[in-house]
Amino acid sequence: MSSFDLNTLNLPAGVTIRAWQEDDFPAVQRLSSAEGWPTPSERPAEALAAWRRSWPALVVVADQEVIGFCRALSDGAVTTYIAELLVAPSWQGQGIGSALLEANQQLAPGSRLDLLALETSQSFYAQIGFRPFYGFRLSWGEREAKHP
Repeated sequence: MSSFDLNTLNLPAGVTIRAWQEDDFPAVQRLSSAEGWPTPSERPAEALAAWRRSWPALVVVADQEVIGFCRALSDGAVTTYIAELLVAPSWQGQGIGSALLEANQQLAPGSRLDLLALETSQSFYAQIGFRPFYGFRLSWGEREAKHP
């Protein structure tokens, strides 16, 4: 694992990226709900457990307010999977999402970044050099509901 300094990232003035702390979870819930992502609010115990077990887990802060986050899972060598990346709408377009992705790659140098994108975020990832790949998803309980 790298000893990368998060302060070297190119961010707007007054904006920092730091490691997630448990008291950031209400902000993660608020930002997720505003984006229409239900899990942190509907399944808070499970979502908090996921954050506790994730690395890297980062938040973006401006004026002591969490304005974005990225939760990833990495083996530290081959793959870093970006599970969630979100920047508040009023802060988008300022390089913060790119800086979060850069931080993840620097914290696990040499690993590739894999992620799933929503239709609304595909152009962002394509613009910064990601290429599409095919994936599948099965959420908890779906298999049992479809194949009792």
